[in-house]
Amino acid sequence: MANTFYSYLAFITPTSDASLIALKNNLETFYDRPVIENKPEILLEDNQINIIFDDEYQLYIAFSEEEYVNEEALEIAQEQQLDWNENTFDKTALEICRKRFEIWGDDDFDMDYFNDSLFVIEQIEQFSDVIIFAIQ
Repeated sequence: MANTFYSYLAFITPTSDASLIALKNNLETFYDRPVIENKPEILLEDNQINIIFDDEYQLYIAFSEEEYVNEEALEIAQEQQLDWNENTFDKTALEICRKRFEIWGDDDFDMDYFNDSLFVIEQIEQFSDVIIFAIQ
């Protein structure tokens, strides 16, 4: 992934309850709260969620289950000791992952959407058996 803003890989283990439709529903519920002022449009199309804010800024979440997902999971299991939140993770569980969410955002030099990127990660963390890494 060549994207540099808010780039994460969320590997989905075979026992996980994660799905793109459930994630879209969770995001809609999160952003529908009265305390949220800048309510984005959330679109699901072709295995990807686009979160579009009023100023056209977008966050993206793509679902992938291509062969390279497991290849990269094996590499990360060998190379990384900590997940995105600097916690240890189950390397054996990561090594059998064949699906993941790929998260990134448009350029955001002023970090206006940093919190929103974390809200997305929080929603993904609510699923069982998901292992998340920040990508630089």
